[in-house]
Amino acid sequence: MIRLSFPFFSGSKDIKQLLAAMLRRRKTELAGKEVLDVPAGNGDTAHLLLEMGVKVTASDLYPEFFRFPDIECVKANLNGTLPFAAASFDVVICQEGIEHMPNQLHLFQELNRVLRPGGRAIITTPNYSNLRTRLSYLLLESEAYKLMAPNEADSVWASDNAHTIHDVYLGHIFFANVTKQRVLAALSGLRIVEIHPTKVNYTSLALLPFYYPWMRLMGWLARRRGLKRGQPSPRRVEAYAELAQLNQSLSVLTSGHLIVEYEKRAETEEAVAELTGKLNLDTART
Repeated sequence: MIRLSFPFFSGSKDIKQLLAAMLRRRKTELAGKEVLDVPAGNGDTAHLLLEMGVKVTASDLYPEFFRFPDIECVKANLNGTLPFAAASFDVVICQEGIEHMPNQLHLFQELNRVLRPGGRAIITTPNYSNLRTRLSYLLLESEAYKLMAPNEADSVWASDNAHTIHDVYLGHIFFANVTKQRVLAALSGLRIVEIHPTKVNYTSLALLPFYYPWMRLMGWLARRRGLKRGQPSPRRVEAYAELAQLNQSLSVLTSGHLIVEYEKRAETEEAVAELTGKLNLDTART
């Protein structure tokens, strides 16, 4: 089962501070590990990791914005192949990057490729699964009720070196809710192991009493119907149990941000073979 914690009510809602606090709590575990920070942005997280004794590699589409000269920032485009060998890192941190990526399946596959067996990927993103965002999408197809829907006027950011669409940093166009992330991870060979607590979104909390009973009911009906369809499948039972856990999670429904931790369980090719019935991973590893 996925480990979940209820969001907290005080403190910062800045994702950089939230991630930094989570990393500091795991200082002993991370010390000496090979960690990739991509996209690294201005380098604050990479610099913190260096101070914690981590062997950090920083990478970004715009390395010219990286501000710590004691750390090399390697140019990399998450829309393409990362410039690192397979199984190079123990941990990969992808902070506020997935919501900008048009091919999120490719992103998960690349993160999985550069991870060592049993390695962890930590992905942060605005929480598109909380109740405020669900209501905002109903009203305006937007991530927040006070914002316009994603559009080309507000969502295209570029440096002076941008020459193609792959050099452009796109805005919050590609919502990455938690159930979508889960299935993309499964297709890539990753699995969710923990959703870390962040600060509660008070609008979502206020909406909870009105929507939660209906969500539990509809979730039960959808799961019951799904399990009756087709041939009995242990994979369906397991997947539905995880989806129910995520859809009913008070943390997912009320937190402002998502910090999702994944574990590498297989190479992408193995995961695809398993899902298509061509490989039994438990048998293959014995």
